[in-house]
Amino acid sequence: MKSTLAKISGNLEYAKIFDQKDKYDRWSVSVVLEGDQVKNARNLGLKINQKDDRYDGKAYITLKSNFQPQVFDKNGDEYSGAKYLTTGTEGVVTVTQKPYDNKYGKGVSTFMKDVTLTKVVEWVPPEGDLEASQESEF
Repeated sequence: MKSTLAKISGNLEYAKIFDQKDKYDRWSVSVVLEGDQVKNARNLGLKINQKDDRYDGKAYITLKSNFQPQVFDKNGDEYSGAKYLTTGTEGVVTVTQKPYDNKYGKGVSTFMKDVTLTKVVEWVPPEGDLEASQESEF
């Protein structure tokens, strides 16, 4: 079965794409969607979430991978900047989709392949306590 690549762009939240994985031991990022990106995500069959108390009620998707994604800057070069990102960071996430048909069912697996950061907003921990801040929900 053939894999396909697709791109989703938006505001990146809770970007666990560098040194720290999420609580499920995976690399992950939530992408807040606006305009055509909602339709794009829907056409890719991605689960679109929308909650009044998250991201100002905007639609979002959460992308994951068991493998660390490559991260690029807006020029396409390997990213070497801030590793703790916060609200306002924008980017384009490339996903790999591969259909499956096995004894557990049929469907399409979607995994984060790489991330291009187009606007970076660095998260700065409160009063220099990075270790304690990493234990929070950051």
